Amino acid sequence: MKHAERSAEFCQRMWQWFETHKRILPWRDLQISDDTQRAYMILISEVMLQQTQVPRVEVIFKRFLGQFPTIHDLARASNKDVVIAWKGMGYNSRALRLRDAAKVIVEEHGGIFPRELGQLLHIKGIGSYTAAAIRNFAFSLPTPCVDTNIRRILHRVFIGPDQADGTFETSDKKLLPLATDTLTIALELQPKLTGATWHAALMDFGSAICKKSNPQCAICPMAKNGLCKSAFKINGRTVQRKSKTEPGRLVGSVFIPNRIFRGRIIDELRHAPKGLTFADIGSRISVDWNAIEHAEWLKGLIDRLKKETFIVEKQSVFHLAE
Repeated sequence: MKHAERSAEFCQRMWQWFETHKRILPWRDLQISDDTQRAYMILISEVMLQQTQVPRVEVIFKRFLGQFPTIHDLARASNKDVVIAWKGMGYNSRALRLRDAAKVIVEEHGGIFPRELGQLLHIKGIGSYTAAAIRNFAFSLPTPCVDTNIRRILHRVFIGPDQADGTFETSDKKLLPLATDTLTIALELQPKLTGATWHAALMDFGSAICKKSNPQCAICPMAKNGLCKSAFKINGRTVQRKSKTEPGRLVGSVFIPNRIFRGRIIDELRHAPKGLTFADIGSRISVDWNAIEHAEWLKGLIDRLKKETFIVEKQSVFHLAE
């Protein structure tokens, strides 16, 4: 089958599947007239969805918005306020990136959320996927994008299966023209629908059918109609992951990455308004804490958090940074 024919049938099958199974997340279908408020809520949800499951985001998204209802509220927030509000999400640096992006929009754009892709990408904390998601879901401006689910679908259908370590041989940069072609064809087939709807269809299909593990090839309309170049080649296969190289240490027989320990330090300080000493932190974040053996290791974690402006030290007591 020629590439153009495959693309057209892929888009048609995707629309048919989505018509039966559609589920647009509520924050991606916002009936809000204020453009900036709509885009602000999309920005928060998309950053939260990075490396976090939907059920958890559904809860924390509402709580976060309750504390910072507008972009001006978030722009004014201190590091401490944002990190506390981010409780339960993990990867706390995302919270500070969100706040910093809000500050740029308020200070450099007069509090009006920009629409142009170049302007969005110029804002620190907004990457290519997030910028495209804002344009699609907030402004109904069809913009091709590649996220985890879309990458997996496009690669498996048009290029081939995952590599042995679970990665893909083709980069996102090379997948973007394919994402552009399919978006164009999809909207030609359904001119009354939007880029937001098309990307929602792809994301839903990736989470329900074209899964990372155990893809549902037996019920996949792409596989059943000969459109998927990797159908059944990945089904039931044990994927050999790359060995973990991130720093950390063994606690008993379990390897725990340092990023987990850094998260624990922040969590402990969230609940310690008077701060914690070095020894307090060590004993709270690790059951095998030894002041002599682990002092240099803990100092490295704390120094990094201080450098990243998450925490401060006052008279040998550590606090969340204001």
